[in-house]
Amino acid sequence: MRRSPSNTIVWASTVLALVTWASLAGCAGPQALPHAGRTTPQKEQLTKPGKFGTADKRAAADTRRAFFDFWNEEIIRQDIAVGTVFMGDSITEFWELAAYFRPSSGVILNRGISGDLAVNMDRRFDADVIQLRPRNVVILAGTNDVARMLEAKKSDQEIVQTVVRAVESMLDKARGAGVNVLVCSIVPTNPDTRDHPGKARLLPQINEQIKATAAAKGCVYVDYWNRMRDPNGALLKTLARDGLHPHYAGYEIMAATLHDAAKAHGLKL
Repeated sequence: MRRSPSNTIVWASTVLALVTWASLAGCAGPQALPHAGRTTPQKEQLTKPGKFGTADKRAAADTRRAFFDFWNEEIIRQDIAVGTVFMGDSITEFWELAAYFRPSSGVILNRGISGDLAVNMDRRFDADVIQLRPRNVVILAGTNDVARMLEAKKSDQEIVQTVVRAVESMLDKARGAGVNVLVCSIVPTNPDTRDHPGKARLLPQINEQIKATAAAKGCVYVDYWNRMRDPNGALLKTLARDGLHPHYAGYEIMAATLHDAAKAHGLKL
């Protein structure tokens, strides 16, 4: 029997934010952790998830987080066993997980948000992973941080450190909660996407540091990079249409790579 959800629901917002959320949701008693620092979307915003390429990506991300708040509460209230949570950005959000994975015990949940940063994933990690008490978490993060900081003219060192620190923080939170961690290399890009030159320079550095961090912390490193690149280190043209987001063929490789890594360490998704 799983523990009572009322003992495990995480509270990170201010008292005022929690009272406001409870009144809006129309529910009494403990709630699943709302995401601090955002307003509750209007009712019409909750009719569909945010789409990649919309003009207001921040509003789309807030809408997606609102979905997660509702879904997390349902999972906690119904005391649903969670096998694996996938944490990530658009590459995770667009992944139709049910087409590639069959849960061995407990549901598999997608908590990807298009355009999300590793630093933001770290902030929502308690809400969208820890309080759900999964057996495993699959983390794929960093490509948007690199793009954003390249545009802001940040140094290579600052970019690499920012991404690695955010990922490391998520690893620490998961391990501290007894969750098995499968942390993934950032997927390569190719010249069909505008940020490719900078990413081609920085992603191998970040991936090497993530790999080393995973080894040091007893986490499983999932190497998408070397399974999806061409001899020049670019994403194979046959795996994506825009140089960034894998389509079905890319996801087939990712699923196989993840399955192999989990099996090699005795883990079941």
